[in-house]
Amino acid sequence: MDQILARDYSNYLVQNSISQEVDPICRNIDEMLTRLDEFESLLNVVKENISVSTDKNLPEISAFQSDFSELCRRIDGFERFVGIAGDNLARMEAHLAVAEQELGYTESGLKGFLKPIFGRQKPEQEATNLSPEDVYVPPEVYNTSEFFPDSSSC
Repeated sequence: MDQILARDYSNYLVQNSISQEVDPICRNIDEMLTRLDEFESLLNVVKENISVSTDKNLPEISAFQSDFSELCRRIDGFERFVGIAGDNLARMEAHLAVAEQELGYTESGLKGFLKPIFGRQKPEQEATNLSPEDVYVPPEVYNTSEFFPDSSSC
């Protein structure tokens, strides 16, 4: 009976060809091991790059922090300067509009400049709404040295 059982099992192994069933599993295991090795090498590369970044780049970035703060301060100052210059320009344009209206200049540019020279003269009229005792006070204009004290530092 033992011999019959052994013969049956051997026939079973020969007929079903275990090697055909096991070989694909072995290939899959080998491919998975290869992928695992690739992943491990990629992980090592990433770790090296991170260590380079933290060891080299972070100190450089923190060293630039003071320069960056100075740059931010200068940009804020420049924004204030642009705001003040814009306000001054608006006031000057308002004064110019009043002066043009009082003097009768309605056109600007070369044509407006040449009109009083070559145009007909208007009868004498008072050129301004100011009385003879009043003195024209021009608007106060900003001083650039308040905003840019040392031009050599740029």
